[in-house]
Amino acid sequence: MNIDFYKIAQSYFQGTITAEDEQLLSQFLQESEDHRVLFKQWSAEWHDKAKAQASSKTQAAWMRLTESQKKDNHSYQIEAKPAVENKRRTVSPPKRYWYYAAAAVALLLIGSAIWLFKPDQIETPYMAQTERHEQRTVTLPDGTQVTLNGGSTLACADDFGKKDRRISFEGEGVFEVQKDAGKPFVIQVGDYSVTVLGTHFNLSAYQQDNAYTLALIEGSVKVKYLQDSVMMQPNELLRFDRQTSTFEKEPFQASTADAWTQGRLEFDNILLQDLASKLERQYDVTIEFENPQIASEQVYISISVEQSFADVCDALEALLPIEIDGENNVFMISAR
Repeated sequence: MNIDFYKIAQSYFQGTITAEDEQLLSQFLQESEDHRVLFKQWSAEWHDKAKAQASSKTQAAWMRLTESQKKDNHSYQIEAKPAVENKRRTVSPPKRYWYYAAAAVALLLIGSAIWLFKPDQIETPYMAQTERHEQRTVTLPDGTQVTLNGGSTLACADDFGKKDRRISFEGEGVFEVQKDAGKPFVIQVGDYSVTVLGTHFNLSAYQQDNAYTLALIEGSVKVKYLQDSVMMQPNELLRFDRQTSTFEKEPFQASTADAWTQGRLEFDNILLQDLASKLERQYDVTIEFENPQIASEQVYISISVEQSFADVCDALEALLPIEIDGENNVFMISAR
């Protein structure tokens, strides 16, 4: 019997897969590494296609808003921080933008107009995106609020909330999900999904990171990867290693989960390689490791986004037996 695993994979990404097909897909992936590589390729293609479809609708709405603003002579205030130099290390912190009330309201109006007023006219999914150093809060039709960190993408179908509540997500966000026992809220992140009924959590899932993390603040969630699933309780952090496809759960302080929304990066227990990924996005730098073992060092640290990268390096060197050197925004972490 010929089985179309590509078609089965598509139904998995769309959330319409049957239990029988899910079992077949699981067996397919366990057969060989080539099958797992192929599955990841299908996943990337499916999500790229969804983003491309949504992008045209979002860009069109943004253009209409821009034209409207020109007519009304509205202007936005933008504040940029000057470059900071350090004798040992030189790095220019990225520009950070604060979009004031008018901009925030206008962006929310785009979302509400697309989701609430013209649902029957939408031919492509809706997508909310943030630039590299932008933060924005969006409200979904069911009342769920999501605060997006920089470089994040949230996409959902035009019939969101009618039959189910399913979104595709990449990046980092603080979710405050409205309860609806009949329609679980499902977040599709690459190859795994997060299912919730009503809860508050921080999800970090950047495609370039080696691991995804979910920090649960309130409620309960189920994280699923094919046939494997993990239930979480408040004050638990789940780390999903994308290279080994394994879960690791540990306790954490709930107050640190969404600290980035207040301009701080706080971690009770984070691998240095995961912290490096966050610092790369925050400061527009490239961080490399001289030895892979260094990357597995655990870090307890609190960072203000107002600190320069040089200050952060000094703090890390004081906490760990490491040295950080580099120039032109490329830095090497080595053992001391």
